[in-house]
Amino acid sequence: MRRLLLLSSALILTLPAQVSKPVASINPIPVQSMRIARGTFTGLERRFDGMLFRIGNLVEPIDPLGATRGVYLEGFGAVLTAELGLVLAPDISPFRPTITPEMIEQVHRSKLQRLPVLIASMREMMRTIAMTLIQVPEDQQIVLAVRLDYLSWENTAKLPNQIMMRADRKSALAGEFKEESQ
Repeated sequence: MRRLLLLSSALILTLPAQVSKPVASINPIPVQSMRIARGTFTGLERRFDGMLFRIGNLVEPIDPLGATRGVYLEGFGAVLTAELGLVLAPDISPFRPTITPEMIEQVHRSKLQRLPVLIASMREMMRTIAMTLIQVPEDQQIVLAVRLDYLSWENTAKLPNQIMMRADRKSALAGEFKEESQ
């Protein structure tokens, strides 16, 4: 009997330790953004490269310095970059030891004429990026930057070194973004 009394009192004393305590607040599971498939970026990169190549022509092609690259930065948004020369400019070589003033003027004039076409292509691409990357929350950024390359002898008057367009995804869908030239 004494043993039964000790056992039951031991059970009674440990009972409060077995009761689960109420949770003061429920912490929601953090929402993680959906992953963007690599193929989605590949498609956007190729599409923009195609738009850039159409700026040029067979006689005066553009000078791409690599392919367009895109990346998603968690909590920020999507960034695509490209680097190119608006015209494949002639360079000094054993066959062309000097660049004539006429060549300098022609290259400069061609680049000035292509600049508005580049800007229009970038505007179109901003809307395409915003429509394609539905995984990017509407309040995160879409950034498209193009660096322009020049040879040492070129006249760069009125030509930017870089053009950048930026907007949150919602604004980019509406065609509203900030344009910055440096």
